[in-house]
Amino acid sequence: MAAAAGVLGLLSFAALFAFVIMPISQARHLGLSPWAAICRAAGLTREPAVAPEARFADAVPVSSLVYDPGLLNRLSRADEHGGARLVGQTCSVCHGENGVSENPGFPSLADQSSVALYKQLRDYKSGARVNPVMAAVVAPLSDSQMLAAAAYLSHDHAWAGLGPRWAVPDSVAIALVREGDPTRNLPACDACHGGHAGGPAETPRLYGQRQEYLRAQLQAYAAGGRRNDVYGRMRSVAKKLTPSEMAKLSEYYQGLR
Repeated sequence: MAAAAGVLGLLSFAALFAFVIMPISQARHLGLSPWAAICRAAGLTREPAVAPEARFADAVPVSSLVYDPGLLNRLSRADEHGGARLVGQTCSVCHGENGVSENPGFPSLADQSSVALYKQLRDYKSGARVNPVMAAVVAPLSDSQMLAAAAYLSHDHAWAGLGPRWAVPDSVAIALVREGDPTRNLPACDACHGGHAGGPAETPRLYGQRQEYLRAQLQAYAAGGRRNDVYGRMRSVAKKLTPSEMAKLSEYYQGLR
């Protein structure tokens, strides 16, 4: 009798937890009334949840690109001569000759990671990264053309001989780059963006980049305007940076060669 009562009590609690307590606790997040949430959990209704997509966006990768040996092989075999023609005809207008930008509003692309470049082109084409100008540029491009442009720009075409633009690196920037800030759960920038870091394959190189562009991207990540960082990595980092830190990091990276 005691064992039977214990089993029945456990089953009753499980049913109460699964079909009443949990649905009611999640009702507001799902955009449902408590009663509708209970009926939905019990399978009595198929009323859909109407929660805004933004509630779950931080946990969902927004890029469809898969970094597998096949992609790396396609990048290594891409038509770099065709990529050079495409860059000269299309990309250089905004991003400078050989991919070195002199316009503070546009990033330099020379010597960038080919995977990072290809990912951004793919994201512009899919809408994962929003920019009306770039969306129009990539719309007519085939996958092979995007691979070719990324492969060509990934080589050092114009940086040689250019020296640093700052005299003394800022100590705050150096600390964030090399050590991060454990008190704010901020990883070191070098953990992903360092020259010998083992970060994600799509991690871009930041040295020599225009400081105005870098600061604008950090601000966009912090505000949620840019959301094509896989698993929200950069959004999480940027939200913890102060405007002053963003400015100092941007200046630091522009000065690197």
